[in-house]
Amino acid sequence: MNSTAPPLRFSFSSLPDEIITNCLARVSKSQYSSLSTVSKKFHSLLSSPEIHAARSEIGATEPRLYLCCESLRTTTRCYSWYNLRNLRNCDEIKLKSNLRLVPVGLTGRLQQARLAVGYEIYQFGGITNKKSKRVRSVCVLDCRSQTQRRAPKMRVARKSARACVLDGSIYVMGGCRERECWGEVFDLKTQTWKKEILPIPSVGDDEFKFDREFEVLVLGSRIYVITKGNKYAYDRKEGRWLLLDTRFAGLQSILELGTVWCVLDNLVFKEFSDELYWYDLSCGEWLMVEGLADLLWDAKVKCSFRMIQLVNYGGKLMIIYMSRVVRKETTWFAVIRLEKRLTSSQLAIWGEIEQLDYLVRWSFNPLTCLSVSL
Repeated sequence: MNSTAPPLRFSFSSLPDEIITNCLARVSKSQYSSLSTVSKKFHSLLSSPEIHAARSEIGATEPRLYLCCESLRTTTRCYSWYNLRNLRNCDEIKLKSNLRLVPVGLTGRLQQARLAVGYEIYQFGGITNKKSKRVRSVCVLDCRSQTQRRAPKMRVARKSARACVLDGSIYVMGGCRERECWGEVFDLKTQTWKKEILPIPSVGDDEFKFDREFEVLVLGSRIYVITKGNKYAYDRKEGRWLLLDTRFAGLQSILELGTVWCVLDNLVFKEFSDELYWYDLSCGEWLMVEGLADLLWDAKVKCSFRMIQLVNYGGKLMIIYMSRVVRKETTWFAVIRLEKRLTSSQLAIWGEIEQLDYLVRWSFNPLTCLSVSL
């Protein structure tokens, strides 16, 4: 009598955790909510630090937008962080949006300097709600676990400071009182403040007014400080500022009231008069980004709109803008893929809309929008 062996049954959950983690790391982050319901083991692995380490190792991290918003429904100022979910491809746009802002249970202060580094968001200084005093505190948001921790305090209290990251260090500048430490440096690896102190940007007879409005940006291996009077670059080896030539004069326009801008691929992008421009350092002028007529311009006859944020979204440009028709206000989120083209011996940049979605009349005012890598 012949007998057949029972078929072998294979269970994915029976594999070692390391193999399961490596497999799950290759799945899009947008599927994690559904996969977490498969089993307790999946839920544990998908929320562990190991899954992010595995995604980083194989280059599978994805950008996620986090927004620090002021609530418009409360009498007292309240600042909370939200994660943007379900952003759709532009060819999937329907009359009904599926976009969601998910609260992550983390808070912020007014007039903080905020900066995204990898999967974390650093918040420096700010003011207290009651006495409006500057504070020295540094709060770090871990966007993997949606938790926050305290980092070592700054040397001096700051409000409305500027911050940037370069070569494993965060540079925090301004926002303090005169005669205090104008700039200091935080080492990301050791999580400590360096002994290095940044002097006030001034060269020779040039004077930098201590309370003057300024912006900070990183291009290549240099930190730039843009003021209404002059432009400076920081020489990290010599610990001093260099005064820049007239090629950088056009960057002063990012100081204008209401201007939104960001740095992407060592280029500066900004909005001006409902158009999107990029800055060419070689000739010192702003040039228009081509190919974005379908994004905003067709809507001019139907509604009024304004850009409120530009964000480096994982190497692509995210434009956040608001449109208004009668009393209906809509916030749009557009992800733009940028391409450099050489036309008539001149470099041009073209944009193509990859993702687009919207929220209608939500009761939060976005103060800061940052892209983290998860």
